[in-house]
Amino acid sequence: MDDWVAVATGLLAGHPAVTTVEFAGSRSRGTHDQLSDWDFAVETSDFDALARDLPALVAPLDPLGQQWEPMGHFPVYQVFLRGPTKIEYLFLEQSQDPMPPLEPSRETLAAINTHFWDWIWWLTTKAAIGRGDLVAAHLPQLHAQLLRPMGIVAVPASIEAAVAVFVTRRDALEEEFGVSVDRALENEVRDGIDRVLGER
Repeated sequence: MDDWVAVATGLLAGHPAVTTVEFAGSRSRGTHDQLSDWDFAVETSDFDALARDLPALVAPLDPLGQQWEPMGHFPVYQVFLRGPTKIEYLFLEQSQDPMPPLEPSRETLAAINTHFWDWIWWLTTKAAIGRGDLVAAHLPQLHAQLLRPMGIVAVPASIEAAVAVFVTRRDALEEEFGVSVDRALENEVRDGIDRVLGER
């Protein structure tokens, strides 16, 4: 994709509840890294209506996954694409309370899976620029929010270890609940991890 700015803004610009869509974040400031997200600040006259329509609006991108960031203090709609590439729509005028950890179930396992691969890819992008301090700080948070509720006792020591224990436990929960979680986002992120961390 040659111009994510034009594409990402264009998908939302025609919606009647959208007031403005502006390029934001580190890429807009020129302070980004190669793997940085593409951020867009959205102002809306009807947040609920726009939020309801967002999955249909971004469907032309053929997302591998999408979610509302569950832990932020304002709503962020995240769209995961091949690359891996992530587009984030930031609703800075809104507020939200961070969500508590999800208890694994038939209904929540897919959301847990998406959140894990989003978070682990973010950690990988930080490891790629030498921010081992951020990785070390976030692994206990990842464990508290996602892994411990799944029944994983120990905090993983590395990104690779987190992937290994998550996949093993996720697969066991799939069998227990009789569900199957889509692997498209996982496959893209794992390929990215192998590529990025294999170059260290």
